Amino acid sequence: MTISDDLRNLIPAVYRQRDAEPQQGGVLDALLGVLGGQGDLVAEALAQLYDDWFIETCQPWVVPYIGDLLGVRPINPVSGGRALPRAYVANTLGYRRRKGTPAALEELARDVTGWPAKVVELFSALSTTQHVNHRRPGNLQAPTLRNATALAAVDGPFDRATRTIEARSLTAGRYNIGNVALHVWRSPTFRVARVTARPVTSPPDGRYNLDPTGLDIALHNPPLPEDSITSLATVRHLPGPLARRALYDELEVGRTGGDIGALRYFGIDPVVEIFADTGAGLAPVPPEELIAADLSDPPPNVTTGWRRPGPGLTAAIDPVLGRLAFRQGLLPDAVEVSYVYAAADALGAGPYNRHTKRSDDIIKAATFVRAVGAELPVMPDLTATNLAQAAVAWNAQAPGTVGVLAILDNATYEGDVTVVVPVGSTLLVTAATWPNIEQEDPTEPKITRLQLDDRRPHVLGSLVITGGADTTPGKPRGEIVIDGLLVEGDVTVAAGDLGRLDLFHVTVVPGRGRVAVTATNRDLSLHIDSSVLGPIHIADEGPLVSVTRSVVDGTGAAAIDTAECAITLSEVTTLGSVTCRTLHASDCLLRDIVTVGRVQDGCVRFSSVDHGSRTPLRHQCQPDLALRRTGADPVAIRALLTPQLTSTRFGDAGYAVLDDRSAIELRTGSSQRSDMGAYCSLLRPDREANLRITLEEYLRVGLNAGVFHES
Repeated sequence: MTISDDLRNLIPAVYRQRDAEPQQGGVLDALLGVLGGQGDLVAEALAQLYDDWFIETCQPWVVPYIGDLLGVRPINPVSGGRALPRAYVANTLGYRRRKGTPAALEELARDVTGWPAKVVELFSALSTTQHVNHRRPGNLQAPTLRNATALAAVDGPFDRATRTIEARSLTAGRYNIGNVALHVWRSPTFRVARVTARPVTSPPDGRYNLDPTGLDIALHNPPLPEDSITSLATVRHLPGPLARRALYDELEVGRTGGDIGALRYFGIDPVVEIFADTGAGLAPVPPEELIAADLSDPPPNVTTGWRRPGPGLTAAIDPVLGRLAFRQGLLPDAVEVSYVYAAADALGAGPYNRHTKRSDDIIKAATFVRAVGAELPVMPDLTATNLAQAAVAWNAQAPGTVGVLAILDNATYEGDVTVVVPVGSTLLVTAATWPNIEQEDPTEPKITRLQLDDRRPHVLGSLVITGGADTTPGKPRGEIVIDGLLVEGDVTVAAGDLGRLDLFHVTVVPGRGRVAVTATNRDLSLHIDSSVLGPIHIADEGPLVSVTRSVVDGTGAAAIDTAECAITLSEVTTLGSVTCRTLHASDCLLRDIVTVGRVQDGCVRFSSVDHGSRTPLRHQCQPDLALRRTGADPVAIRALLTPQLTSTRFGDAGYAVLDDRSAIELRTGSSQRSDMGAYCSLLRPDREANLRITLEEYLRVGLNAGVFHES
């Protein structure tokens, strides 16, 4: 109840009745509404003032003031996860009560960086003569060579082997009396559910890649939350890659009578699930019927390569390569898998929140909708079994229609898809979830229930988009938004007159597809955001290209070939040459020759540009800036400032990420003092600076801490 209602209840009923009469016109009610509205504002301000007393509910601008009352050192605000000053201030008293302990340091690292962390006291791993009152039976001078699990952990955060002392700095030698290591995982993990596994051969021979594109993708652990600040991180709490030996040992425990529900990797939130159709429909393969094995090429003999004597085994899983092999004689009709992969950030298609204002506006205005999914209930005028079928239904709509094609699963849809966007029409093709769709009325579906998250469908084919031509002056051209799709093929704008194409969180697999625009689309605007793409090719002049926070991979050739187009790049990493008419670029990592036709127009700022490039005016770019500031050999400077990437192979967790080997000028050279390129907004230098600032307060006296990147 509002204050306006309270005021009305205080007025005698006779006056309210008179005010409701037609000749009075409700003047009293309007006055009470104005007074009550102001009262509501005051009440809301008072409620917020009360909330501002507490760190959990206060407004963001209040957080530094509460922190100042506790004497908290200011840190850099960074986005994403728990990396906010609020968590740091909220847990300050807990840090101070447990100051210097590994548990407090792990929690501190997570709160100020957003990265999961594992603290290792390196001095506890030294080979020393032990005191009888402080025995460490596990600290053996020579490791046990029979323990394969322990040997696999050597040089990692869970290494239990002892070392002799290294009397060097922490950056050169870890193991010394005063050293502590903070291992951090910078790459988040993402779970995809019920993905169509890709057969290695055609016809299938029982071997599959878990990734629908057929690439080798390392499986990762989905980290579980820790119980409290006093608990130490274990393997299950960290997003590290899965090891063959660890999974093998655990599956052996379950197969020999252990409690499956209590298993580390296959208990709560299992790391991988396999569903196979062996004649009775898709059914899960129990963990006790799995074995972990090395399925590297050349393919093993499935009769003797991994199969153990005795019945009960159904399939072998290789978490390092992301491969699956069924036993000899077993060839399922269909295979689906759920697994977890790692990526540097939420770029390209993925099971994360992808809501944008443009997508939400289209959903609200939609008058046509098709939900795509092979297992959806048959509902005429609402559901379709595949994307091509839904596109045919859309192509039959009249010009001026606003429509949505929503794919509601993670299946693979084979075949090319042709979409026609008539004049005045707008279409959204997206990956989404739709709770309780089976209860919807097909004639009036509540499309606003669509959630653009938790899905990454795979299109094994090309998308061909045609804009309808119209000679009516002032008639808006057709527009299409593609969101959240993993496309293994080309995205082509065919001959026509399309007005706008938006690619949001789209992956066009590098080396297997490209984005191309054919002739007659002179007034097209191509907008790309948060995507991973193969090369972009536009032969004719006219289209405007804007790319933001994306990776464009030419796979050894041209990344962007738009000689007659004006392009704008912001936080973009290109793997290949760039050719365009005019260029506006900011915070970019351009790893090949850039050739711009009109250098008198545009600007390149806070970017890395290869030597020999022809660009417009550059501002704060590398290696230009370093060459102006030093008199050293130009050849040596350019070699030093050549970007080093963790990986150039699509599918790796470190794909297109600036490696720690790269010069500091590149890793802090963007306008945000962060990495140049697509991962600029991660603010990795600020996160690490936060950690080093806070360690000065919470590290025990006499200890030195080193930060080691596990991803």
